[in-house]
Amino acid sequence: MHGLKPTYHFRPERNWMNDPNGPIQAGGVYHLFYQYNPNGDKWGDIHWGHAKSLDLVHWERLPMALHPSPERGEAHCFSGCAVMQDGRPALIYTSIGPERGSESGAEQWIAFGDADWTNWRKPDANPVLAGSIHGDLTIKEWRDPYVWRMDGEWYMVTGGSLGGEGCVTIYRSPDLLSWTFLNVLAKGEGKVWECPNFFRLDGKWVLTYSPQGRGIPYRTGTLADDFTFVTETEGILDYGHLDGYYAPTSFEDEQGRRIMWGWMPESGRGESAAIEGWAGVQAVPRILRLDPETGELLIRPIPELERLRGERAELGSAEPLAGERALPVSGKAIELELTAETGPDAAWGIRFFRSPNGEEECALEFDRAAGVVRLVRERMNGDAAMHRFPLEAPLPASASGRFEIRVFLDRSTVEVIVNERTALSGRVYPFREDSEGLAVYGDGAAALPVLNAYRLAPVWSEED
Repeated sequence: MHGLKPTYHFRPERNWMNDPNGPIQAGGVYHLFYQYNPNGDKWGDIHWGHAKSLDLVHWERLPMALHPSPERGEAHCFSGCAVMQDGRPALIYTSIGPERGSESGAEQWIAFGDADWTNWRKPDANPVLAGSIHGDLTIKEWRDPYVWRMDGEWYMVTGGSLGGEGCVTIYRSPDLLSWTFLNVLAKGEGKVWECPNFFRLDGKWVLTYSPQGRGIPYRTGTLADDFTFVTETEGILDYGHLDGYYAPTSFEDEQGRRIMWGWMPESGRGESAAIEGWAGVQAVPRILRLDPETGELLIRPIPELERLRGERAELGSAEPLAGERALPVSGKAIELELTAETGPDAAWGIRFFRSPNGEEECALEFDRAAGVVRLVRERMNGDAAMHRFPLEAPLPASASGRFEIRVFLDRSTVEVIVNERTALSGRVYPFREDSEGLAVYGDGAAALPVLNAYRLAPVWSEED
Protein backbone atom coordinates (compact mmCIF):
# COMPACT_ATOMS: atom_id res chain seq x y z
CA MET A 1 0.00 0.00 0.00
CA HIS A 2 1.18 3.52 -0.77
CA GLY A 3 2.89 5.20 2.13
CA LEU A 4 3.85 2.01 4.00
CA LYS A 5 7.01 0.97 2.15
CA PRO A 6 10.04 1.60 4.38
CA THR A 7 12.41 4.26 3.07
CA TYR A 8 15.80 3.45 4.64
CA HIS A 9 15.56 -0.27 5.45
CA PHE A 10 16.73 -2.66 2.77
CA ARG A 11 13.99 -4.08 0.58
CA PRO A 12 13.55 -5.15 -3.05
CA GLU A 13 11.60 -2.91 -5.36
CA ARG A 14 8.63 -5.29 -5.42
CA ASN A 15 7.47 -8.84 -4.65
CA TRP A 16 8.11 -11.18 -1.73
CA MET A 17 11.29 -11.18 0.36
CA ASN A 18 12.06 -13.25 3.45
CA ASP A 19 15.29 -14.52 5.10
CA PRO A 20 18.56 -12.63 4.68
CA ASN A 21 21.13 -14.98 3.14
CA GLY A 22 24.91 -14.94 2.89
CA PRO A 23 25.84 -11.41 4.00
CA ILE A 24 29.55 -10.98 3.35
CA GLN A 25 32.18 -8.33 2.64
CA ALA A 26 34.85 -8.93 -0.01
CA GLY A 27 37.28 -6.40 -1.44
CA GLY A 28 35.59 -3.61 0.53
CA VAL A 29 32.16 -4.36 -0.97
CA TYR A 30 29.26 -5.64 1.14
CA HIS A 31 26.97 -8.22 -0.46
CA LEU A 32 23.53 -9.21 0.77
CA PHE A 33 21.50 -12.09 -0.64
CA TYR A 34 17.92 -12.84 0.36
CA GLN A 35 15.02 -15.21 -0.21
CA TYR A 36 12.95 -13.80 -3.06
CA ASN A 37 9.90 -14.63 -5.15
CA PRO A 38 10.32 -12.80 -8.48
CA ASN A 39 6.75 -13.58 -9.52
CA GLY A 40 4.56 -12.26 -6.72
CA ASP A 41 4.10 -10.75 -3.28
CA LYS A 42 3.37 -14.07 -1.54
CA TRP A 43 5.79 -16.84 -0.57
CA GLY A 44 6.68 -19.21 -3.43
CA ASP A 45 9.11 -19.93 -6.30
CA ILE A 46 12.03 -19.09 -4.04
CA HIS A 47 15.17 -17.61 -5.66
CA TRP A 48 18.06 -15.65 -4.17
CA GLY A 49 17.98 -11.89 -4.65
CA HIS A 50 21.26 -9.97 -4.50
CA ALA A 51 22.43 -6.43 -3.71
CA LYS A 52 25.74 -4.73 -2.96
CA SER A 53 26.83 -1.69 -0.94
CA LEU A 54 29.87 0.23 0.17
CA ASP A 55 28.36 1.39 3.47
CA LEU A 56 25.55 -1.06 4.48
CA VAL A 57 23.05 1.78 4.01
CA HIS A 58 22.95 2.64 0.29
CA TRP A 59 22.40 -0.39 -1.91
CA GLU A 60 22.56 -1.30 -5.58
CA ARG A 61 20.19 -4.10 -6.52
CA LEU A 62 21.80 -6.72 -8.74
CA PRO A 63 20.46 -9.53 -10.93
CA MET A 64 19.16 -12.52 -9.02
CA ALA A 65 21.94 -14.84 -7.93
CA LEU A 66 20.28 -18.25 -7.63
CA HIS A 67 17.48 -19.65 -9.75
CA PRO A 68 15.93 -23.08 -9.14
CA SER A 69 17.12 -25.69 -11.69
CA PRO A 70 13.99 -27.67 -12.60
CA GLU A 71 15.95 -29.80 -15.06
CA ARG A 72 17.87 -31.10 -12.03
CA GLY A 73 14.80 -31.68 -9.89
CA GLU A 74 14.93 -28.36 -8.04
CA ALA A 75 11.91 -26.17 -7.21
CA HIS A 76 13.26 -23.76 -4.57
CA CYS A 77 16.59 -22.36 -3.41
CA PHE A 78 16.12 -22.07 0.34
CA SER A 79 18.34 -20.19 2.78
CA GLY A 80 22.10 -20.50 3.20
CA CYS A 81 25.34 -18.55 3.33
CA ALA A 82 28.22 -17.11 1.29
CA VAL A 83 31.96 -17.69 1.69
CA MET A 84 35.13 -16.91 -0.22
CA GLN A 85 37.22 -19.86 -1.44
CA ASP A 86 40.53 -19.20 -3.22
CA GLY A 87 39.38 -15.73 -4.23
CA ARG A 88 36.00 -16.73 -5.64
CA PRO A 89 32.59 -16.52 -3.96
CA ALA A 90 30.57 -19.61 -3.16
CA LEU A 91 26.93 -19.89 -2.08
CA ILE A 92 25.88 -22.89 0.02
CA TYR A 93 22.12 -23.33 0.29
CA THR A 94 19.26 -25.78 0.82
CA SER A 95 17.80 -27.24 -2.37
CA ILE A 96 14.15 -28.31 -2.38
CA GLY A 97 12.55 -30.21 -5.25
CA PRO A 98 9.04 -31.26 -6.30
CA GLU A 99 9.92 -34.79 -5.22
CA ARG A 100 12.13 -33.63 -2.34
CA GLY A 101 9.97 -31.82 0.19
CA SER A 102 11.40 -29.82 3.08
CA GLU A 103 10.37 -32.34 5.75
CA SER A 104 12.58 -35.21 4.60
CA GLY A 105 14.00 -34.56 1.12
CA ALA A 106 16.13 -31.43 1.47
CA GLU A 107 19.70 -31.39 0.16
CA GLN A 108 22.56 -28.94 0.62
CA TRP A 109 23.91 -27.55 -2.67
CA ILE A 110 26.70 -25.20 -3.69
CA ALA A 111 27.13 -22.62 -6.46
CA PHE A 112 30.34 -20.83 -7.44
CA GLY A 113 30.41 -17.25 -8.69
CA ASP A 114 32.59 -15.36 -11.12
CA ALA A 115 34.78 -12.35 -10.32
CA ASP A 116 31.84 -9.99 -10.94
CA TRP A 117 29.47 -11.86 -8.61
CA THR A 118 26.85 -11.96 -11.37
CA ASN A 119 27.12 -15.47 -12.86
CA TRP A 120 26.73 -18.53 -10.64
CA ARG A 121 27.46 -22.14 -11.59
CA LYS A 122 26.11 -25.20 -9.79
CA PRO A 123 28.71 -27.99 -10.17
CA ASP A 124 27.88 -31.61 -10.91
CA ALA A 125 29.06 -32.45 -7.38
CA ASN A 126 25.64 -31.39 -6.08
CA PRO A 127 24.22 -32.29 -3.71
CA VAL A 128 27.28 -31.81 -1.53
CA LEU A 129 25.30 -33.13 1.44
CA ALA A 130 22.28 -35.46 1.41
CA GLY A 131 20.26 -36.75 4.33
CA SER A 132 22.07 -40.09 4.22
CA ILE A 133 25.13 -38.39 5.74
CA HIS A 134 23.47 -38.77 9.17
CA GLY A 135 23.50 -42.58 9.13
CA ASP A 136 20.87 -43.95 11.50
CA LEU A 137 19.72 -40.49 12.63
CA THR A 138 16.63 -39.05 10.96
CA ILE A 139 16.93 -35.27 10.75
CA LYS A 140 13.70 -33.72 9.45
CA GLU A 141 13.21 -30.15 8.16
CA TRP A 142 16.97 -30.16 7.49
CA ARG A 143 18.03 -26.80 6.08
CA ASP A 144 19.75 -23.40 6.22
CA PRO A 145 23.52 -24.13 6.13
CA TYR A 146 25.94 -21.70 7.72
CA VAL A 147 29.64 -22.22 6.86
CA TRP A 148 32.90 -20.83 8.24
CA ARG A 149 36.66 -21.48 8.01
CA MET A 150 38.56 -22.72 11.08
CA ASP A 151 41.99 -24.36 11.53
CA GLY A 152 42.44 -24.84 7.79
CA GLU A 153 39.11 -26.61 7.21
CA TRP A 154 35.51 -25.72 6.50
CA TYR A 155 32.73 -26.24 9.04
CA MET A 156 28.96 -26.11 8.60
CA VAL A 157 25.92 -26.04 10.86
CA THR A 158 22.37 -26.71 9.72
CA GLY A 159 19.00 -26.54 11.41
CA GLY A 160 16.30 -29.16 11.68
CA SER A 161 14.27 -31.46 13.90
CA LEU A 162 15.35 -34.62 15.70
CA GLY A 163 12.87 -36.78 17.60
CA GLY A 164 10.35 -33.93 17.79
CA GLU A 165 12.89 -31.42 19.12
CA GLY A 166 14.64 -28.59 17.31
CA CYS A 167 18.30 -29.26 16.62
CA VAL A 168 21.51 -27.96 15.05
CA THR A 169 23.93 -30.38 13.40
CA ILE A 170 27.62 -29.79 12.58
CA TYR A 171 29.89 -31.02 9.73
CA ARG A 172 33.47 -30.63 8.44
CA SER A 173 35.01 -30.49 4.94
CA PRO A 174 38.46 -29.90 3.39
CA ASP A 175 37.06 -28.38 0.17
CA LEU A 176 33.34 -27.44 0.51
CA LEU A 177 32.43 -30.48 -1.64
CA SER A 178 33.01 -33.54 0.54
CA TRP A 179 31.61 -33.39 4.07
CA THR A 180 31.70 -35.45 7.26
CA PHE A 181 28.93 -35.42 9.86
CA LEU A 182 30.43 -34.63 13.28
CA ASN A 183 27.58 -34.51 15.78
CA VAL A 184 24.32 -32.96 16.92
CA LEU A 185 25.69 -29.64 18.14
CA ALA A 186 22.62 -28.73 20.22
CA LYS A 187 18.93 -29.52 20.55
CA GLY A 188 16.02 -28.44 22.71
CA GLU A 189 12.58 -26.92 22.97
CA GLY A 190 10.75 -26.19 19.74
CA LYS A 191 9.81 -28.60 16.94
CA VAL A 192 12.20 -27.11 14.37
CA TRP A 193 15.24 -24.86 14.71
CA GLU A 194 15.73 -22.81 11.54
CA CYS A 195 18.54 -20.58 10.32
CA PRO A 196 21.27 -21.46 12.84
CA ASN A 197 24.24 -19.13 13.19
CA PHE A 198 27.39 -20.30 14.99
CA PHE A 199 30.44 -18.09 15.45
CA ARG A 200 33.21 -17.02 17.79
CA LEU A 201 32.83 -13.66 19.48
CA ASP A 202 35.10 -12.12 22.12
CA GLY A 203 36.54 -15.47 23.16
CA LYS A 204 33.26 -17.44 23.30
CA TRP A 205 31.09 -19.38 20.87
CA VAL A 206 27.64 -17.97 20.11
CA LEU A 207 24.70 -19.98 18.76
CA THR A 208 21.53 -18.33 17.47
CA TYR A 209 18.53 -20.03 15.87
CA SER A 210 14.90 -19.44 14.93
CA PRO A 211 12.61 -21.95 16.70
CA GLN A 212 9.25 -20.92 15.23
CA GLY A 213 8.19 -19.49 18.61
CA ARG A 214 8.12 -15.94 19.91
CA GLY A 215 11.60 -14.53 20.35
CA ILE A 216 14.94 -15.45 18.74
CA PRO A 217 17.11 -17.30 21.30
CA TYR A 218 20.87 -17.18 21.63
CA ARG A 219 23.34 -19.17 23.69
CA THR A 220 26.95 -18.34 24.50
CA GLY A 221 29.48 -20.89 25.71
CA THR A 222 32.14 -23.31 24.49
CA LEU A 223 32.58 -25.97 21.81
CA ALA A 224 33.48 -29.37 23.31
CA ASP A 225 35.98 -31.77 21.73
CA ASP A 226 33.09 -33.98 20.56
CA PHE A 227 31.53 -31.01 18.71
CA THR A 228 28.67 -30.46 21.13
CA PHE A 229 27.88 -27.00 22.42
CA VAL A 230 28.25 -26.30 26.15
CA THR A 231 25.88 -23.47 27.11
CA GLU A 232 26.99 -20.92 29.69
CA THR A 233 24.58 -18.03 29.06
CA GLU A 234 21.16 -17.88 27.39
CA GLY A 235 19.12 -14.93 26.19
CA ILE A 236 16.81 -13.56 23.51
CA LEU A 237 18.27 -11.75 20.53
CA ASP A 238 14.99 -10.04 19.59
CA TYR A 239 11.49 -10.51 21.01
CA GLY A 240 9.64 -9.74 17.78
CA HIS A 241 9.68 -13.17 16.08
CA LEU A 242 7.18 -13.40 13.19
CA ASP A 243 5.62 -10.16 14.39
CA GLY A 244 8.82 -8.33 13.50
CA TYR A 245 12.16 -10.21 13.52
CA TYR A 246 13.04 -13.67 12.24
CA ALA A 247 15.72 -15.83 10.57
CA PRO A 248 18.70 -13.64 11.52
CA THR A 249 22.16 -14.36 10.15
CA SER A 250 25.51 -12.65 10.61
CA PHE A 251 29.00 -12.16 9.22
CA GLU A 252 32.30 -10.60 10.23
CA ASP A 253 33.27 -7.63 8.09
CA GLU A 254 36.75 -6.41 7.20
CA GLN A 255 36.78 -4.18 10.28
CA GLY A 256 36.31 -7.24 12.49
CA ARG A 257 32.71 -6.34 13.39
CA ARG A 258 30.11 -9.10 13.82
CA ILE A 259 27.06 -7.72 11.96
CA MET A 260 23.64 -9.35 12.07
CA TRP A 261 20.74 -9.05 9.64
CA GLY A 262 17.14 -10.09 10.37
CA TRP A 263 13.91 -10.29 8.37
CA MET A 264 10.88 -8.20 9.34
CA PRO A 265 7.85 -10.09 7.92
CA GLU A 266 4.42 -8.81 6.99
CA SER A 267 3.14 -11.76 9.05
CA GLY A 268 -0.57 -11.74 9.86
CA ARG A 269 -1.11 -8.45 8.07
CA GLY A 270 -4.80 -9.10 7.37
CA GLU A 271 -6.68 -8.59 4.14
CA SER A 272 -7.74 -5.06 5.01
CA ALA A 273 -4.10 -4.02 5.17
CA ALA A 274 -4.30 -4.02 1.35
CA ILE A 275 -0.53 -4.22 0.97
CA GLU A 276 -0.09 -5.27 -2.63
CA GLY A 277 2.94 -5.81 -4.80
CA TRP A 278 5.55 -6.15 -2.03
CA ALA A 279 6.16 -7.94 1.26
CA GLY A 280 9.09 -8.11 3.66
CA VAL A 281 11.93 -5.83 4.70
CA GLN A 282 15.29 -6.35 6.40
CA ALA A 283 15.84 -4.86 9.86
CA VAL A 284 18.64 -2.34 10.33
CA PRO A 285 22.02 -4.13 10.55
CA ARG A 286 23.16 -4.62 14.14
CA ILE A 287 26.64 -5.03 15.62
CA LEU A 288 27.01 -7.79 18.21
CA ARG A 289 29.48 -7.83 21.09
CA LEU A 290 29.78 -9.93 24.23
CA ASP A 291 29.56 -8.55 27.75
CA PRO A 292 32.81 -9.83 29.32
CA GLU A 293 31.23 -10.11 32.78
CA THR A 294 27.83 -11.68 32.09
CA GLY A 295 28.32 -13.36 28.71
CA GLU A 296 25.23 -11.55 27.38
CA LEU A 297 25.05 -10.39 23.80
CA LEU A 298 25.22 -6.62 23.38
CA ILE A 299 23.35 -5.18 20.41
CA ARG A 300 23.70 -1.80 18.75
CA PRO A 301 22.77 -0.46 15.31
CA ILE A 302 25.59 0.15 12.85
CA PRO A 303 26.97 3.71 13.12
CA GLU A 304 26.73 4.14 9.33
CA LEU A 305 23.01 4.83 9.81
CA GLU A 306 23.93 8.17 11.35
CA ARG A 307 24.83 9.39 7.85
CA LEU A 308 21.09 9.56 7.15
CA ARG A 309 20.40 11.96 10.02
CA GLY A 310 18.86 15.25 8.99
CA GLU A 311 16.71 17.66 10.98
CA ARG A 312 17.24 17.20 14.73
CA ALA A 313 15.01 18.09 17.66
CA GLU A 314 16.22 17.95 21.26
CA LEU A 315 14.15 17.55 24.37
CA GLY A 316 15.25 16.81 27.89
CA SER A 317 15.63 18.06 31.41
CA ALA A 318 16.15 16.70 34.90
CA GLU A 319 12.53 17.51 35.72
CA PRO A 320 10.05 14.63 36.05
CA LEU A 321 8.18 13.75 32.90
CA ALA A 322 4.57 14.41 33.95
CA GLY A 323 1.82 14.41 31.37
CA GLU A 324 2.58 14.62 27.66
CA ARG A 325 5.04 16.65 25.60
CA ALA A 326 4.84 16.80 21.82
CA LEU A 327 8.18 16.58 20.06
CA PRO A 328 9.11 19.46 17.76
CA VAL A 329 9.78 17.04 14.89
CA SER A 330 7.41 14.71 13.10
CA GLY A 331 7.49 12.12 10.37
CA LYS A 332 7.42 8.43 9.56
CA ALA A 333 11.17 7.92 9.07
CA ILE A 334 12.60 8.85 12.45
CA GLU A 335 15.43 7.84 14.77
CA LEU A 336 15.09 8.50 18.50
CA GLU A 337 18.10 8.45 20.82
CA LEU A 338 17.23 8.95 24.48
CA THR A 339 18.25 8.36 28.06
CA ALA A 340 15.63 7.94 30.81
CA GLU A 341 16.09 8.09 34.57
CA THR A 342 13.25 6.21 36.24
CA GLY A 343 11.91 5.38 39.65
CA PRO A 344 11.04 1.76 40.54
CA ASP A 345 7.36 2.22 39.67
CA ALA A 346 7.78 4.52 36.68
CA ALA A 347 5.52 4.27 33.64
CA TRP A 348 6.29 6.42 30.61
CA GLY A 349 6.42 6.08 26.88
CA ILE A 350 6.65 7.38 23.34
CA ARG A 351 3.64 7.94 21.09
CA PHE A 352 4.31 7.87 17.35
CA PHE A 353 2.56 7.52 13.98
CA ARG A 354 -0.10 9.78 15.51
CA SER A 355 -2.66 11.55 13.35
CA PRO A 356 -3.71 15.11 14.30
CA ASN A 357 -7.21 13.98 15.29
CA GLY A 358 -5.93 11.01 17.29
CA GLU A 359 -7.64 8.50 14.99
CA GLU A 360 -4.36 6.62 14.60
CA GLU A 361 -1.58 6.14 17.13
CA CYS A 362 1.04 3.64 18.25
CA ALA A 363 3.13 3.67 21.41
CA LEU A 364 6.14 2.20 23.12
CA GLU A 365 5.33 1.82 26.81
CA PHE A 366 8.14 1.54 29.34
CA ASP A 367 6.69 0.00 32.49
CA ARG A 368 9.38 -0.41 35.10
CA ALA A 369 7.00 -1.77 37.74
CA ALA A 370 6.12 -4.66 35.42
CA GLY A 371 9.68 -4.75 34.09
CA VAL A 372 8.68 -4.63 30.42
CA VAL A 373 8.67 -2.51 27.28
CA ARG A 374 5.53 -2.91 25.16
CA LEU A 375 4.80 -2.09 21.57
CA VAL A 376 1.08 -1.26 21.41
CA ARG A 377 -1.23 -0.11 18.69
CA GLU A 378 -3.74 2.02 20.53
CA ARG A 379 -5.86 3.30 17.69
CA MET A 380 -5.41 2.20 14.08
CA ASN A 381 -7.73 2.07 11.10
CA GLY A 382 -6.39 -1.28 9.93
CA ASP A 383 -7.47 -4.81 10.72
CA ALA A 384 -7.18 -5.34 14.47
CA ALA A 385 -6.18 -8.97 13.85
CA MET A 386 -3.12 -8.12 11.77
CA HIS A 387 -0.72 -8.81 14.61
CA ARG A 388 -0.66 -10.11 18.15
CA PHE A 389 -0.55 -6.98 20.27
CA PRO A 390 0.90 -5.90 22.52
CA LEU A 391 4.41 -7.19 21.81
CA GLU A 392 6.45 -7.28 25.00
CA ALA A 393 10.07 -7.60 26.05
CA PRO A 394 11.67 -7.46 29.51
CA LEU A 395 13.51 -4.31 30.46
CA PRO A 396 17.17 -5.02 31.28
CA ALA A 397 17.87 -5.19 34.98
CA SER A 398 19.21 -1.83 36.16
CA ALA A 399 19.79 -0.95 39.81
CA SER A 400 19.96 2.73 38.97
CA GLY A 401 16.90 2.81 36.74
CA ARG A 402 18.89 4.38 33.90
CA PHE A 403 17.90 3.27 30.40
CA GLU A 404 19.61 4.18 27.13
CA ILE A 405 17.26 3.60 24.23
CA ARG A 406 17.46 3.66 20.42
CA VAL A 407 14.26 3.62 18.37
CA PHE A 408 13.99 3.36 14.58
CA LEU A 409 10.66 4.14 12.89
CA ASP A 410 10.24 3.63 9.15
CA ARG A 411 6.66 3.91 7.88
CA SER A 412 5.57 0.41 8.89
CA THR A 413 8.54 -0.82 10.94
CA VAL A 414 9.44 -0.26 14.59
CA GLU A 415 12.73 -1.33 16.22
CA VAL A 416 13.76 -0.54 19.79
CA ILE A 417 17.01 -1.45 21.57
CA VAL A 418 17.31 -0.86 25.33
CA ASN A 419 20.69 -0.72 27.10
CA GLU A 420 22.13 -2.75 24.20
CA ARG A 421 20.56 -5.84 25.81
CA THR A 422 16.89 -5.95 24.87
CA ALA A 423 15.63 -5.65 21.28
CA LEU A 424 11.99 -5.59 20.24
CA SER A 425 10.92 -5.24 16.61
CA GLY A 426 7.45 -5.12 15.10
CA ARG A 427 5.32 -4.10 12.15
CA VAL A 428 2.48 -1.57 12.34
CA TYR A 429 0.54 0.08 9.54
CA PRO A 430 -0.41 3.77 9.86
CA PHE A 431 -2.73 4.16 6.88
CA ARG A 432 -3.32 7.90 7.17
CA GLU A 433 -0.81 10.10 5.38
CA ASP A 434 -0.89 12.59 8.27
CA SER A 435 -0.06 10.04 11.00
CA GLU A 436 3.32 11.64 11.70
CA GLY A 437 3.05 13.04 15.24
CA LEU A 438 5.51 12.20 18.04
CA ALA A 439 5.18 12.75 21.78
CA VAL A 440 6.57 11.53 25.09
CA TYR A 441 4.51 11.05 28.23
CA GLY A 442 4.97 9.97 31.82
CA ASP A 443 3.46 9.63 35.26
CA GLY A 444 5.99 11.84 37.03
CA ALA A 445 8.34 9.01 38.07
CA ALA A 446 10.67 9.33 35.07
CA ALA A 447 12.84 12.06 33.58
CA LEU A 448 14.48 12.40 30.18
CA PRO A 449 17.98 13.86 30.62
CA VAL A 450 18.53 13.50 26.85
CA LEU A 451 16.25 12.94 23.89
CA ASN A 452 17.35 13.53 20.31
CA ALA A 453 14.95 12.95 17.43
CA TYR A 454 16.25 12.87 13.85
CA ARG A 455 14.52 12.78 10.53
CA LEU A 456 16.30 10.15 8.44
CA ALA A 457 16.92 10.78 4.76
CA PRO A 458 15.32 8.24 2.41
CA VAL A 459 17.40 5.63 0.65
CA TRP A 460 14.45 4.45 -1.44
CA SER A 461 11.50 6.29 -2.94
CA GLU A 462 8.00 4.85 -2.98
CA GLU A 463 8.62 3.63 -6.54
CA ASP A 464 12.05 2.08 -5.82
